[in-house]
Amino acid sequence: MGELRSAWEIAQEKAQKLGTLSPEEQRQQKEQQCCLTGTALAQKYLDAPEWQALITELQKYPEEEQDSIRGAIISHLAETMDLRNTGRLERAVEILASLESRSQPITEQITELIEEFHQAEKKTRQEIEHEGRETLHQMRISGTAVGSINIEAREEWRELWYNLVTPFAQRLDTLKQELSHL
Repeated sequence: MGELRSAWEIAQEKAQKLGTLSPEEQRQQKEQQCCLTGTALAQKYLDAPEWQALITELQKYPEEEQDSIRGAIISHLAETMDLRNTGRLERAVEILASLESRSQPITEQITELIEEFHQAEKKTRQEIEHEGRETLHQMRISGTAVGSINIEAREEWRELWYNLVTPFAQRLDTLKQELSHL
């Protein structure tokens, strides 16, 4: 009767028949693995309350892999930056600033951009709310009958929002591209 073999032994035999990878193929495979690891780490700590542990976890990997993983983390964080979610954007900036010291000038510019965006958004909201209150006042609706006005339901807000976000998003995209060259 034949000898029973484990699935691992069978897989090893098949792998030996295929031959080994060339040094270039091994390098590409290792680079791909580092990219996946970096993306997973970035996502994990972008969603985690304690992102500071990212640096500690990155140091657990072999030194020759750390730069590739760090690059993948930076790339993923840059991809996730979006003005529609400024909380996540601010978190990504914080992580980048602590992870890569060379990113400091860019992260400072992004922080300034976020602040400018918040101010412009607040001003636009106040203007639309004021116009809405004026319209209601002209209709003789005022006082406690008017709570907060849901400006986001108005078509005017959507147009203004798009016009407000577009130049800031273009500036952010430029800064994100600069991050990819670190």
